[in-house]
Amino acid sequence: MSQRIGRRTGRALAFALCACACLCMLNAGYADDSILVTKGLCDNPEAMMRAKFLADIAAAEQEWIANYEAVDTKEDVEAYQKTRREAFMRALGPMWERAPLNAQITGQGVKEKYRYENIIFESAPGVYVTGTLFLPLEERFKGPYPAMLVVCGHTTNGKAHDEYQGIGILAAVNGIAGFVVDPIDQGERFQYLNDEGAPVVVGTAAHNLVHAGSILVGRNAATFELWDNMRAIDYLQSRPEIIGDKIGVCGTSGGGTQTSYLMSLDDRVALAAPACYICSFFNDLTKNLGPQDGEQNIFGQLKFGMDHADYLFLRAPIPTLMCCATDDFFNCDDGWRSYRYAARVFSRLQYSNRISIIEKDEGHGYSEDVRVATIRWALLWFTGRNDEIVEHDQPLLDGQEILSMKDGKSVLTLPNARASRELNLELAQQLRPERQKKWADIDAATAAQLVRERALVRAATPAAKVVAEEGDDVVFETDEDIYLTTRVNFGADEQFDELTIRISDVGRASEPTNAAFAAENCGKIAAVELRGYGETQAVGRTYYNHDYFGTDGSDYCLAYLLGKSYVGLRVDDLLAVANYYREKTGAKIKLQAEGYAGTVALVAAIAAPDMFESVELFGDLPTWESQLEKPYGPVVMANAIHGVLNDFDIDDLVGYLTKTGKFVK
Repeated sequence: MSQRIGRRTGRALAFALCACACLCMLNAGYADDSILVTKGLCDNPEAMMRAKFLADIAAAEQEWIANYEAVDTKEDVEAYQKTRREAFMRALGPMWERAPLNAQITGQGVKEKYRYENIIFESAPGVYVTGTLFLPLEERFKGPYPAMLVVCGHTTNGKAHDEYQGIGILAAVNGIAGFVVDPIDQGERFQYLNDEGAPVVVGTAAHNLVHAGSILVGRNAATFELWDNMRAIDYLQSRPEIIGDKIGVCGTSGGGTQTSYLMSLDDRVALAAPACYICSFFNDLTKNLGPQDGEQNIFGQLKFGMDHADYLFLRAPIPTLMCCATDDFFNCDDGWRSYRYAARVFSRLQYSNRISIIEKDEGHGYSEDVRVATIRWALLWFTGRNDEIVEHDQPLLDGQEILSMKDGKSVLTLPNARASRELNLELAQQLRPERQKKWADIDAATAAQLVRERALVRAATPAAKVVAEEGDDVVFETDEDIYLTTRVNFGADEQFDELTIRISDVGRASEPTNAAFAAENCGKIAAVELRGYGETQAVGRTYYNHDYFGTDGSDYCLAYLLGKSYVGLRVDDLLAVANYYREKTGAKIKLQAEGYAGTVALVAAIAAPDMFESVELFGDLPTWESQLEKPYGPVVMANAIHGVLNDFDIDDLVGYLTKTGKFVK
């Protein structure tokens, strides 16, 4: 299979990936003399897309409130829960068939008031999950026992972290089993290793890498965590010491995220206590803090109507304790707002006693008070005991005692072990034959519909509106509050027969575009600066590593939450401007694209088969499947379409356009 498409013009792909550095050099004057600024259209072009997405989120909030307020009866609640749970599962994408867990106890021991076992099980063949099961002593509490699954937040040492094993031990010394499991890229489950088997990327940074690749096959980093945790419940239910219908889940921070998802989607979870996570997408999280790592953003969840409050009541009335902290960066006031929405649903179901909240005057973390409150909540609902308990100075396991892998290495070093990236690549390879079959004899109308639906391109494309002109620059409005500058070389001609439209992933002043404009007999050229390119390119938080994901990962995640496709939005821009020039001049339009803008060009040419005479790509454009073959991608987020490999890859599009005679090699 072809892995890279296009032809070279002296510009390496690295030029596209280092957009931030190039932007500073190419567009150094944009901040002061930008036509968008001077014409009063946009005060801060770099923030244009963020402002647009926040306006869309504000509209989504009003729709969410209206839908929530329409939920009144028990039947309404059940219908609301069902539709959102189904949409949630679709957004997470395909999981795996349940296979034998092949569980092993790799170590065990007894302390003063509890015993423990170190476990390795397979959530899918070759996917090894490590955990430590803390059990009550039989002489203190007669089994079988209820159990709490403890899912870890973003600490490098995972289950070995004092707070996480601490709550497992607290459960065990009070008569409840506590199973503390490592998430991917933490504890003993690092996936990005050097030649010596040592981790080089961990925690949230690694989760973002997993997530970026997952997007291409319609999954999410959360898909892997959720499946692992579901299989952890399978394991607990396989143990004779555990009461299978009395299993709860708890965790803080990233563990609060995992708790929220698991309690929403797994019918076997009988009790839940998410901590230091529940807030709201409609306020501080998106407006100030910014979207967090991949698993905390589910594709289209604001489109299908799911905010943080929904996690609390998607399976109401299971007993749910929400834990928050006054000084948490996950806004505590927003948490209380979500709690109130959830409490009203519990009240409508006549179970107002089954939801509660604790706020601790501390910052982000799993404080002792929250751990104690969580286990008291579990004791109350699982055993009927309302004991006042304290966290005694029970001995924690040391770094060696808690290891499931006694050599201290990642489970990825085990025979036949598979990383999340490999599972995504495996799915992509499974999808390839069906993809290729779709494109073998596809007709133009079907091809157009296929790319429009997957890339979320508008069904009809109105012509863009000219809102400002200055020198060789023309500003179009292609959507409400979306202003894009096009650099033109028309001379005095009002009418012409042929027009070349150029697009580039670094804007209208890229080096190849400059050269094209300077060439003799260059003809009529319009360099269209699509949203998020050039002067409207966002240079966001390095939380989304610019070298891996491009500079606009934060904005991409806002779009992702809204169920939008950056590629589709840019196709809309391109087609709107092209439509304007076609209506105005009647010219035949040739399309040229540089770098990752090539994806936009390919999709646009197929989505609107009568718009362009030809398509020519400059620079290298990797296939999406080839990006999954590399441990670190890169997967430039704004070039990623959710689930795209279900329907097409770059070489499918090129092959189709080549057969139609439109692709210029």
